[in-house]
Amino acid sequence: MTDRLKKYLDPNNDITTEVVDGGTDAECTYKGSSVSYEDMIDIYEERATNLGKGKPHTTKKYFGGWGEGTLKKAWQNKQEAK
Repeated sequence: MTDRLKKYLDPNNDITTEVVDGGTDAECTYKGSSVSYEDMIDIYEERATNLGKGKPHTTKKYFGGWGEGTLKKAWQNKQEAK
């Protein structure tokens, strides 16, 4: 069962889990960085939700930044009020 989940939810092998302390704990890594077990479960949950909605298993979240005129600074507001 876990092989199927791994195949569908982590095809790029981004997530690794190693059982330690005789099976009482697990060390998890995501893209080479250590993460808590709860975070790893959240990553799998997000991927499963995306697949359930017909989206790719990983979603890229981009921030386009602040465009000109979208973020007015306080000094600009004062100048406009004059």
